[in-house]
Amino acid sequence: MDVVWCEVWLEVGWGRLAAKTCITGGSQEAGDVRLKIVGLHGWMDNANTYDTLIPLLPAGLEVLVVDFPGHGYSDHLPSGAQHSIISYVTYLYMALHKYGWDKYVLLGHSLGGTVGVYYTALFPECVLALMNLDIIGTHPIDNNVNTWRKKVAVLIKREQDKEKNPVYSEEKALERLIITRRGIDNITNIDEDAANILLPRSACQVENGYKWRHDPKARNIDQMFTGGESFLFAQASIKCPVLLVLATYGVYFKRWSHILDSRVEVFRDNAKWFDMEEVEGRHHVHLTHPERVAPILTKFIKKVLQCELQPPQSKL
Repeated sequence: MDVVWCEVWLEVGWGRLAAKTCITGGSQEAGDVRLKIVGLHGWMDNANTYDTLIPLLPAGLEVLVVDFPGHGYSDHLPSGAQHSIISYVTYLYMALHKYGWDKYVLLGHSLGGTVGVYYTALFPECVLALMNLDIIGTHPIDNNVNTWRKKVAVLIKREQDKEKNPVYSEEKALERLIITRRGIDNITNIDEDAANILLPRSACQVENGYKWRHDPKARNIDQMFTGGESFLFAQASIKCPVLLVLATYGVYFKRWSHILDSRVEVFRDNAKWFDMEEVEGRHHVHLTHPERVAPILTKFIKKVLQCELQPPQSKL
């Protein structure tokens, strides 16, 4: 099922966030929309990350996929400002509020899933349900002053790197997109087809090739105060339905598998309901093999719709 994407721009004071929107189902009109979905992409990805997945979802969904600050077509943060989970949550809320959306389902992959958890915790009145793809939170962080100093030094360097933006051939640009998305076992998470989908929003075409669009500072998202116990506090506050789709060779393969069970239990204990499924694939399986992920999302979306359409229970 094809979808027609339209570009939109969302004002957030210091600049604009880029986004793209569509209504699934081809011939569907705005009046036929049954549910709004906000898509949040992963680290150094962009709004094109859901291009292969969204057409496989049920008809009648209005989808808005946002480029985070300094990603895709979105403006870069001003000099001196740094990228962080909480700033992304704040700018996203400002953008959606101005866009006129007040109730929606969040769909997050990787970094987008972490932003989705904090967003849902801070603005529960806006989020009908949370769907996360291969992420259940920030990785454990070594919180001490020496670690903070190192992170701040990297942020300062990224600020200084803003003027450095070399030109790459199309072949080299695609190669770098693939290489930088290697998993912890050093195997690439995306193929050339997926890289070609991400490339138009990742880089702009210039006379001799391509230059990256992203803000160099966006490569280091500040998570110093959104890891460890703070993430568990955010998780525990989420009462809406939650879906987690994990890839067999995703972020929790080998290295982080030991923290998965405890975080799953927090969702199980607090969410209205919690569904978890595992699919064969790597971290970007939603992009490379969307047919494996779409049926799981469809089942969950229909469950949310059924719940939302139920008449309120009488208190008599």
